[in-house]
Amino acid sequence: MAEFITYEESFGEDRPISKVVGGDANMRVIRFYLLSGQEIKPHRSPSTVLMTVLRGRLVFMGGEERRELKAGDALLCAPQEAHGFRALEDSVVEAVVAPSPGGGKLRVSPA
Repeated sequence: MAEFITYEESFGEDRPISKVVGGDANMRVIRFYLLSGQEIKPHRSPSTVLMTVLRGRLVFMGGEERRELKAGDALLCAPQEAHGFRALEDSVVEAVVAPSPGGGKLRVSPA
């Protein structure tokens, strides 16, 4: 049966918020909520990550690369490729992580 995921915003004043909003043993869907100026430092994942900007405008940070992304833009990162964001305005990013990293909490490594 299909799993429906609703869109709800949940920003944190002190830091970005991340929420697992769906998935199974094969993949995980995570939403990141960033207020303007907040950032998720570049890190690496053992999985392929497809990120879509649902709202706002951000700067993608991957290694030496910097690129501005806006609502509707998507980015595909290979396993172990560095990726992070800095919000230029209040933003929401949805990440589809496949395969889902070994159950439980998502494990990432600093870039």
